Amino acid sequence: MSSLPSLAVVTGAGSGIGYALTQALLARGVEVVAVDRDTSRLDDRVQAHRFDVRDGAAMRELAESLAARPVNHLFANAGVGVAGDVLSAPEQAWQWAWDVNVVSVLRTLRLWWPHLVSGRGKAVVTVSAAALQSYPGAGPYRATKAALLSALEGLYYQAQGSGVGVHALCPGLVRTDITAVHRYAEATQAAPAGPNPFETFMRTAVREAEPADAFARRVLDGLDRGAPFYWFTHPETMAWTEGRHHCAVHAGTPFADFGAPA
Repeated sequence: MSSLPSLAVVTGAGSGIGYALTQALLARGVEVVAVDRDTSRLDDRVQAHRFDVRDGAAMRELAESLAARPVNHLFANAGVGVAGDVLSAPEQAWQWAWDVNVVSVLRTLRLWWPHLVSGRGKAVVTVSAAALQSYPGAGPYRATKAALLSALEGLYYQAQGSGVGVHALCPGLVRTDITAVHRYAEATQAAPAGPNPFETFMRTAVREAEPADAFARRVLDGLDRGAPFYWFTHPETMAWTEGRHHCAVHAGTPFADFGAPA
């Protein structure tokens, strides 16, 4: 039996949920490989790797450098909260959201999958309750999270018999800096034009949301207890999600809580 400590890989580990997960894992004595374009908050207990998850060559090199190490947990958490309406959001916004929220996540899963199989590990992907909700003002974010969830459903079936658990983590509001997209250079070209109800709501609501460190501890505890694939961590999101599906099945029009069609 291997005497190596448990190993977790966390993307988007430099802030928000990813940073909180990294700290919670360290508190449990887990060895953490952390990836983020800004690793300045991470201390020397972490194997920090500073690059953008869109850098496929860097991610491939990192995965290959640890080919002999089984991975117990992969937290594919990196994502961007790109706002904007469907027609007015610049093409750059759509591309940015797609590359980070979908393509980079799938690449991460593909490159680390052999490590997960070896470790009979768990792949936890931060999706969002938004993937199954309906509201205006967050076209790129909602669409890419929905696409990611659809791909993960396919992976769930494919993973049967592999020994790897697949979990689509669908949180509601968590107190992070997800709305502070101005810290990224890409935000200059991807900024939506005009007022945006989603951004206005999020800036206010996120300040009162569950702290990220408390959420991260709940996630690890949930994995210990046997988390489901569709993992809704915030019960308050369910009425919104159920409302959207009721409208899809019975009304034929999108459900929206901002008073306008999505």
